[in-house]
Amino acid sequence: MDSRKYYIDNLRSFAILLLFPYHIFMIYNNWGELFYITGEPLFIPSNFIGITWIWIMPLLFAIAGMSSRYALEKRSSGEYVKERVHKLFIPLIFGILLIIPIQSYLASLFHTGHANYLNYFTKVTDLYGCDGAFTPGQLWFILFLFVISMVCLPFMIWYKKKSVGTLGDNVPLIFIILMGLLPCIAQNDLFEVLDIGGKHILEYTVYFLLGYFFLSNDKVLEKLDKYRFLILGLFVIYTAFMFFILHGEFFEAASWLGVLTFLGIGRHYLNFSGRISNYLSKSSFGVYIFHQSLIVIVAYFVFQITDKPITQMLIIFPIAIITTYLTFELCKRLHITRWMFGLRK
Repeated sequence: MDSRKYYIDNLRSFAILLLFPYHIFMIYNNWGELFYITGEPLFIPSNFIGITWIWIMPLLFAIAGMSSRYALEKRSSGEYVKERVHKLFIPLIFGILLIIPIQSYLASLFHTGHANYLNYFTKVTDLYGCDGAFTPGQLWFILFLFVISMVCLPFMIWYKKKSVGTLGDNVPLIFIILMGLLPCIAQNDLFEVLDIGGKHILEYTVYFLLGYFFLSNDKVLEKLDKYRFLILGLFVIYTAFMFFILHGEFFEAASWLGVLTFLGIGRHYLNFSGRISNYLSKSSFGVYIFHQSLIVIVAYFVFQITDKPITQMLIIFPIAIITTYLTFELCKRLHITRWMFGLRK
């Protein structure tokens, strides 16, 4: 395996940056989903979300699986667990206690005109938090990733001890594509109980394991690189077919093609490092923790100033991005907040 895979970090940074427009545009979704702050339904933002949501979180979980594979090549299982606790569990707890409540509070204030801060800690409803009740907010990803990492660790350690390498040597491209059937199976109604707050933990476990056992194989990655435009074409065609003909059914196939597309293109074009890419990589975890709460705070006050969607977005975008990175910079400079939120110096 390559010793340095910069494109993995760069793909992760790219996905995290996309969450700014994704969650700002969620304010203007046109399918009626309640968000913490809800504005006028708009066609373009809603379609941006529709195209992005099918692959962005599957990609992040697949990358997490790949990264776990590379991490366990250098660390013992005990070191891996210690790292997961420090980088995931502790930030999850402090994020839920200190970061997420404000967006739930402002959501209740925005939608009902009144709010009780204590409701976040005492009231449990649908886990979305738009009614002022408890929610993990954007930290659902960190929660799922920690649980998945711990549950899958025995299998990963067993496979590591077998010393048989990664799956996927010399497999044809069609086999790689057909591996996308596994996330489809995970979405079967038989596993509906594993759908938590609209997020299916088994589906994301499959992406994590595919990243660990399959996508970490350099032979597979070479094929994704070689056939990147073919896979991109399949992704675009199937996504259009899924939206316009299937009306969103069988989206898991599009999700898998999206993961393959971005890994292939990323491996070919994003395997570099520099001051900007290194900074974005180091800041990506903190940005993920803080970004949505700051978007909600900024949007709440912007909506008091103007009711014009374009003006709202033009104000929310720069202020949310700037305040997110300022928050990260402040927190990484203090030892206690750096520990609380698992930040890198």
